[in-house]
Amino acid sequence: MVDQEFLWTLQAVSAVATAIGVCIAATYYVLTLRNAEKEKRKQIILQKLPSMSIDYYENALTLRWLDFKTPEEYYSKYTRNLEIESKRMYIMNIYNTLGILYEEGLMSLKDIEKLYTPQWVIVIYEQFEFLIMRARNIGTGTGANPVMMLSYECLYKAFKEKYPDIGRKVDT
Repeated sequence: MVDQEFLWTLQAVSAVATAIGVCIAATYYVLTLRNAEKEKRKQIILQKLPSMSIDYYENALTLRWLDFKTPEEYYSKYTRNLEIESKRMYIMNIYNTLGILYEEGLMSLKDIEKLYTPQWVIVIYEQFEFLIMRARNIGTGTGANPVMMLSYECLYKAFKEKYPDIGRKVDT
């Protein structure tokens, strides 16, 4: 005959195993929901980014072909040029959005570089870094934006670390 104490022990072990199984299932469910939410957010953002549009290429190439060597030269030639300023903000905001995806772990550097050329991310950042820093440090007035393009800067630094020989610095 089976010992009563053995049956109670067996029943207790079974209850503990069931409780562990429920905890594992709940944890798996929560992690799956979290990952699904991240993937959904990533897809929504990526749908808005123009990696294969003619606008993206026209704007990026226009910026890359601008002829200036110093910030003063840029200011004198292009600051009041609505077309250039719009194209610059368009491209920089694309790269800033990619930087957000990268910072939040929603997209790897490898995936970003499959869609967007690292050289363009690096060169355009270096070309307009003086404007970003100026916007961050205009003072404490309404024009100051201390977080201006921080995510773009993060993406730039990651690409620059991977590709240190790519770049174009503007004399400051």
